Amino acid sequence: MREKFKGPTRPVPNVVTVLITVTEILRNNPDRFSWMLVNLSQNRGFIWFDREVSASRGIPVEASGGVVSSSWDEDGEMTTYAVFGINEVAAGTWSVLENETF
Repeated sequence: MREKFKGPTRPVPNVVTVLITVTEILRNNPDRFSWMLVNLSQNRGFIWFDREVSASRGIPVEASGGVVSSSWDEDGEMTTYAVFGINEVAAGTWSVLENETF
């Protein structure tokens, strides 16, 4: 990884409570080269790349372990963008893993 990204990299784990209103899950980060979100809640959620995320305008992330990820080599600069989410019915816990250069 050090050779590929011309310097050190690190994983940045986090836990986020995604609400039934728009929640910022990932901030814009030009140093991020991949991320993975795992919906641990009992409710389906949705993500999108702006605050207009909704059930009709977002990527579904299923309940109890639904996963979505992004990597620079497949998704390009989208991987660095902010990600917003909502949960259906009730707030819930999501695990977040970012990989970034530093």
